Amino acid sequence: MKLVKSLGWCALALLVMAKAATTTANAATIYVPNASFESPETTFAYPQVNDWQKAPKPFWFQETPEAQWGQTIGVFLNRPPEEASHIDNVQGSQAVFLFALPSAALFQDSTTIGGTNTAPTGAFDAKFEVGKAYHLTVGVLGGGGGMTNGATLELSLYYRDAASNMVSVAATTVTNSTASFPTNTHLTDYVVSIPAVKSSDAWAGKNIGIQILSNNGFDQIGGYWDLDNVRLTDEIPVPNGSFESPETTFAYPQVNDWQKAPKPFWFQETPEAQWDQTIGVFLNRPIEEASHIDNVDRSQAVFLFALPSAALFQDYTTIGGTNTTPSHDFNAVYAEGRSYNLTVGVLGGGGGMVNGATLELSLYYRDAASNMVTVAATTVTNSSAAFPTNTHLTDFVVTTPPVKAGDAWAGKNIGIQLLSNNGFDQIGGYWDLDNARLTEVKHPLLKAVSLNGNQIQFTVQSEPGSKIDLLSAGSLPADSWTILTTITNITGNQTLSLPAPESGLGFYQARQLP
Repeated sequence: MKLVKSLGWCALALLVMAKAATTTANAATIYVPNASFESPETTFAYPQVNDWQKAPKPFWFQETPEAQWGQTIGVFLNRPPEEASHIDNVQGSQAVFLFALPSAALFQDSTTIGGTNTAPTGAFDAKFEVGKAYHLTVGVLGGGGGMTNGATLELSLYYRDAASNMVSVAATTVTNSTASFPTNTHLTDYVVSIPAVKSSDAWAGKNIGIQILSNNGFDQIGGYWDLDNVRLTDEIPVPNGSFESPETTFAYPQVNDWQKAPKPFWFQETPEAQWDQTIGVFLNRPIEEASHIDNVDRSQAVFLFALPSAALFQDYTTIGGTNTTPSHDFNAVYAEGRSYNLTVGVLGGGGGMVNGATLELSLYYRDAASNMVTVAATTVTNSSAAFPTNTHLTDFVVTTPPVKAGDAWAGKNIGIQLLSNNGFDQIGGYWDLDNARLTEVKHPLLKAVSLNGNQIQFTVQSEPGSKIDLLSAGSLPADSWTILTTITNITGNQTLSLPAPESGLGFYQARQLP
């Protein structure tokens, strides 16, 4: 919580506790200004692209009144559906053209100067966050204007180094051919992917840059590319979240990237019963067999015996599989203003498991002494109602509250645990588990609360495009909250001013609407 005092009154900015839209996929959308090239509007074509910067004219390009470098890239209006040249999957009404000329490029980051601007707007301020993977998707159409086969286009994600040089992190090359673009009326999606960012990566914490570059040779000059619908998403990958490693032809008592709980004192090992064999990966049976699980992600899952303390867990410090030291591959952290959802496919009842046996799914962090401290947990209880069939996994979800700056886990590494926590009277059988997914929801935050005359100023941070109510109350706990205004936070950061409360004391919160 953030307390601001000025002129005898105070305002309290509260982290949003209201619901946000349900997240059903791993990836979250990152705002890219003018991603659909709708600005500036044109009735035909226009050699300007707002929010995106063009590459400077190369020394070899000799301009004439009829051929200007600035005219090699611009926005255009998609033709009406009844016309033969209508592109059937343009997002919105416009797209961008880019001539197949060496060095012709559009790029965008926090420092670029787009359109008619004379200084950067900073509207695109996303950063490469440690523990997250990134995916850039662009709709591409080649072959325009007699482009030769073999002409190439490079899509890339970059960062700027200390000297402000653009350094590519990952790139995908698109090569023009009739096989790749059999029609001139349909864009094809091409993707650039970056694995989870590590703290040791040079781009960790740096602003993200997007570049679309014509990089063909001088022998392939001619024609143009059509481009549209630039999408940038991030996700929190869980290493071996689908339990595909190590591969097995039946079952194997090892799970790469995940650490097993140590053998408890009460478990007496014999040659036939080893603690290490109570957890492992297994190959899903063929589809024609009765025991085939119909929604296993890919080909393998994991088994976990219904024994007290049997567990798999993973965080930044865990030692998985045959490793002897942590790989540090799972490096996601609890960030302020975000809540986290852990989803795991679960199938109970295996091997004669008794009704009432329990499994705990949890998200945790490690304290200063490296103890695992639970942030949120969900208990799964075996029953014929919960698991009416032994061939279908059911998703169970663990959800944390939005992280506040004062939370003990704020900024700490995220941990995931799958724990058999049934009693000794419920020993027997096994759980099948698969497809551990971790997603985050960004909740609106009130930041930089200050007093300016008789106005209180707020900066609202949220997912771009979110619809948000700003509410106030005169005291806490509040019997009711008054809606002061409703905004659509287009860019993800919006500053607004409202009259200061006459009573001198105000409490405020932002609430995201569905």
